[in-house]
Amino acid sequence: MKHLYIIVIFLLFPSIVFAQGTSVFSVYGKVTDQNGIPIPNAVVVLDSSSIYTETDTSGTYMLKNIPTGIRKINIHSMAYHSQSFKITGQKNESVLLNFTMEEDTGEDEVVIKAKSEKELLEESANAVYVVDLEKAKLQTADMGDVLAQTQGVSVRRSGGLGSATRFSLNGLTGDQVRFFLDGIPLEYSGYSFGIATVPVNLIERVEIYKGVVPVQFGADALGGAVNIVSPSITSGLHGSLSYQAGSFGTQRVTADIKYLNDSTGFFVSGGGFYDYAKNNYKVDVEVPNEKGKLQPATVRRFHDGYEAGGLNLTIGVKDRSWAKELSIRTFYSAYTKEVQHASLSMDGIPYGDVMTQRKSAGANLVYRQNFGRKFSVDFVSGYNYSERQFIDTSHCVYDWYGNCIVVKINPGEVLGNVTSRASHQYTWDKNIYSRFFGVWKISDNHTIRLSIAPTYTHRTGREQFNNTYDPAAAVGNLLNWVNGIEYKVDAFYKLENIFFVKDYLQKVSIKEPMPGLTEPLVTERSIHYYGLGNGVRYKFTHNFSVKASYEYATRLPRPDELFGDGQFISNNMDLKPERSHNINLEFAYKSHAKAKWYIQPNFFMRRIKDLIFLNIGATDGDNVYQNIVDAVSTGVEFLAGWTSQNDKLSLNFNTTYQKYYNNSEDGLYGAFYTERIPNMPYFFANAGASYSFKNILLKNSQLNPFWNMRYIHNFYNSWESAGSKDSKKTTPSQQVQSIGLTYKLKIKEYEWAVTGEVQNLFDQNVYDFYRIQKPGRAFYVKLILQF
Repeated sequence: MKHLYIIVIFLLFPSIVFAQGTSVFSVYGKVTDQNGIPIPNAVVVLDSSSIYTETDTSGTYMLKNIPTGIRKINIHSMAYHSQSFKITGQKNESVLLNFTMEEDTGEDEVVIKAKSEKELLEESANAVYVVDLEKAKLQTADMGDVLAQTQGVSVRRSGGLGSATRFSLNGLTGDQVRFFLDGIPLEYSGYSFGIATVPVNLIERVEIYKGVVPVQFGADALGGAVNIVSPSITSGLHGSLSYQAGSFGTQRVTADIKYLNDSTGFFVSGGGFYDYAKNNYKVDVEVPNEKGKLQPATVRRFHDGYEAGGLNLTIGVKDRSWAKELSIRTFYSAYTKEVQHASLSMDGIPYGDVMTQRKSAGANLVYRQNFGRKFSVDFVSGYNYSERQFIDTSHCVYDWYGNCIVVKINPGEVLGNVTSRASHQYTWDKNIYSRFFGVWKISDNHTIRLSIAPTYTHRTGREQFNNTYDPAAAVGNLLNWVNGIEYKVDAFYKLENIFFVKDYLQKVSIKEPMPGLTEPLVTERSIHYYGLGNGVRYKFTHNFSVKASYEYATRLPRPDELFGDGQFISNNMDLKPERSHNINLEFAYKSHAKAKWYIQPNFFMRRIKDLIFLNIGATDGDNVYQNIVDAVSTGVEFLAGWTSQNDKLSLNFNTTYQKYYNNSEDGLYGAFYTERIPNMPYFFANAGASYSFKNILLKNSQLNPFWNMRYIHNFYNSWESAGSKDSKKTTPSQQVQSIGLTYKLKIKEYEWAVTGEVQNLFDQNVYDFYRIQKPGRAFYVKLILQF
């Protein structure tokens, strides 16, 4: 712990030092043409630095954090001659500098490339990596496959499209990582079926925060957060359509339409998706021969279909004097998934009549406004209703060929595949979510941010085939309230420091009907915790920077962990919150030469107390979440890439090594002290390459062949000492490759694209979740229209 305190003091030191003030000034003004007409989107940049800004629709700008002294200010805009001015600035001074630009009527072309949102965010003090989906939108991989190509990330699933998925970030997984859509929890945004079901074509980029989560999300995440960002709304009518079809009966459709009227500020945005898959791929199983002895066989899955769809509509106004944005977003989505076998194994008798269904509907109200240059607010509030059904009713017992080999004897009797009892269980959640986020810019270099985020969940259920004692009818109420305050310092444009404090409150109660009692059993509890953190980034040169970040984080137990999921997981009201010391140390070097390359190693440590761990029972219904006293995840990530001088050839590579182990000698898992946490890959790597051919067959066209590879080293599905001698308890090493070809054609404002792709090119046996087999070689075609 002594070393930990030293690290914390080191991380907090910059906030203390630079809170005293820095020798910087700012420049502001307006940019117009020779007729006095404002020029929007002109780039104003400090010479030979990363400090820049753009003019708004009225032509005004403000350039901040400029070191004092004599400085050179450059301004660029397409179709105008560039200009440069030298100015002298004193500490904390604001200098007025207006520009009048002359139109460039010659043949010389000036191209100015401003930094993208991805670059700006990654250069901040936040421990974040941004995944740009521009290329991924044209390919056939789903969101889970795309994110799995990121360093530190493992996305495991129990089958094909629509199957159960668990997202892992630096070893931490499940609800330890929180998911958001434009800053709103994903489950309250119409995508309550998991990250892999979010359509890639409806998203612009994904922000992955590793272990240290900014206060703006109002989240109690332990392992980090993933924020999915929708495309921004721009003037006029824009949209995209996509259709994908391929192996195993797969069909996917997405649509996204946006309209903005500049003069009134009115905008409307609508989107939707539809997914369907039979998932009838081949798997290797054991079946009995005529003598009843098990023998290997290759069969097709016969009861693993998936169907889902959703719609969303947003109406509002933006960029008005009284509101930067005022909008309401409504959504509805539905999901049906057949269940082929037990959730943790393919051994034994398959299922033929088991399925799950889900529905989600709700609305979110958003209000954003800037009150002058110093204050801004961002308020979100929403309601979400979700329904889950688990249906297990059957008259048959099935074999792996889909045959009904045993018919239930008693006429009219309905039993189940999972157990001998039939089940049709409902689970209902009613959720209310709010978040207030306020920003106060004390000066150009000092900013305070405040978030207040309460969330309330009411849950109950019903089992239709239980006429007496019904545990599903328990009523649970859960209130989580997360507050945070953050202090940000910018110093000399080279150093940025963010210090924050968080407050966590949870109140939970459950009323359970008990056999033999006339009144339900009531259990209540309330807990209150604090946390803090700091992130610092220092730029040694324009190319080389270092980040260090720390958070003492708390994650409050989620509804499924406390109340169970109504299907395979029992409730546990004795669960304690997880607490963790999270540390990152990242180095980044980016070459800005004509041929661009970059390297980015990151070292991380997560030391978790009271880790919440799913304890697997003898049957599916006996699973329960419990606390491991202590666990540690340490590791290193490495990212590298290269792009040729003409941007035609692009290469990328990343790898992750992590040791995620039980650090407790006592308690339920004390016998497995120092052993790796089960079912968790510890070494994996990704590589990719793409090339661009211009004007093939037609003008304004582009042909892009691409290749991707993922390698996962073998890992245990159970504790090492319990599974080291049993090959069935080990997931073998695997290397999966895919290739594809995209042809793009731009005609006026319309961009068309068609992609053909082969996934799992060499038809390898691929496993993820407790050695459950995933699809083999698959062929897909995707058509895209963007305008």
